[in-house]
Amino acid sequence: MSNSKTSHNFIKFLAFIGVLGLSGCPSNPPKSAISLPSTTIENQQQSLQTSSLTIGILSKPSYYQELTTYLRSQFGNKVQIVLDGDESISYEEARKRMINKEWDIAFTLSPILSLAAKNNDYHFAARMFPNNPPYYQATLFTKSTSSIKSLNDLKSTNTIALGDFNSASSFYVPAYDLFGKSLRVDMGHRGKDIKDLVKTGKADVGAAAYEAVANDKDLRIIHLSKDIPGSNVYLSPKLSESDRQIITKILLNAPENIRKQANYDSGEEHDYSQLIKISQRTEEILKCANFQQNPVNFYCSDSPPNQQFNNSNNISKILGRINGWSHQDSETETFKLSGKDNKVYQIVIPRKILDQVPGASNPIALQGKEVKIINVAPQKAQAGMFELKLTQPNQLNVLTDIS
Repeated sequence: MSNSKTSHNFIKFLAFIGVLGLSGCPSNPPKSAISLPSTTIENQQQSLQTSSLTIGILSKPSYYQELTTYLRSQFGNKVQIVLDGDESISYEEARKRMINKEWDIAFTLSPILSLAAKNNDYHFAARMFPNNPPYYQATLFTKSTSSIKSLNDLKSTNTIALGDFNSASSFYVPAYDLFGKSLRVDMGHRGKDIKDLVKTGKADVGAAAYEAVANDKDLRIIHLSKDIPGSNVYLSPKLSESDRQIITKILLNAPENIRKQANYDSGEEHDYSQLIKISQRTEEILKCANFQQNPVNFYCSDSPPNQQFNNSNNISKILGRINGWSHQDSETETFKLSGKDNKVYQIVIPRKILDQVPGASNPIALQGKEVKIINVAPQKAQAGMFELKLTQPNQLNVLTDIS
């Protein structure tokens, strides 16, 4: 009986000790068991093969300062982050930097530059202007007090302010809508400058994106274009695939305020198939236009300009002036070249190769330009012409115009 009572009390004592163990403060785990913050683990996974990243932009650097700081915090001191460009950089200069692969992360701003990025093998990473509709419109506008009310009122004595050849909203699409017109042209301007030219009376008409002029009471919209797709962010083909995946993930995981300030976010790549058709049609309309002489005809005339050159008989280096252009097919361009050797050549070049040639952003930009063809053997063609088939971008050099 005594033994049974003793055993019972011993069991109660063990139970009491167990309760104390459960209700007491837990002991600290050993340091090796403490889990690391998720950001530290991510940083360990964000090691890039490249030692530097250049961010290419066409707007105010202040929009990208926080993004730059964020990227530096993600990659540490092993990767140098450089911000290149601002609102003064021309679209053609931006295209050259992508041709030369100087930009690792390209905020293209313009859908025409997005096309240039794609044609230079850049890889899609994110959409720009995610809060805007996927499509926008170009507009032709005048001063609110102007007597010009529609396209029908435009005359050859009127001056229109346009952007440069790489701008969808201020050149390509407006030129498409101006078919059949003859106007004085002042081109190569950015959006704000075009508005100022119209407001000050230095230009009668301007071209810009609809959002840039829609709420300006000093301006009157006289025409709206077809829909234009937006632009994207692209990554250089020089980067390894693993680097591109890491950079894309980090860009899309950036804090919302950083993505908003830099005007990008996640989304699918824009469909540029219709814009390509519009730009090709525009180039067909303007293939005979001479933007060095006013007024400019937004249609083809019957008599192309004649050019005179000095003789040169170097087969490996052919000099001449572009004097005509046509589509051979959807992927190939054909140019007529008046050679300094008094011969007529036909240049055949794939459009993707053309888009990698500095100074040759499109066929229109090449019209009337002096060029040099390097290391291409001429082949006899029809009508006494010689054919030059180009396969590399460095075979075509655009030279400074001769006065």
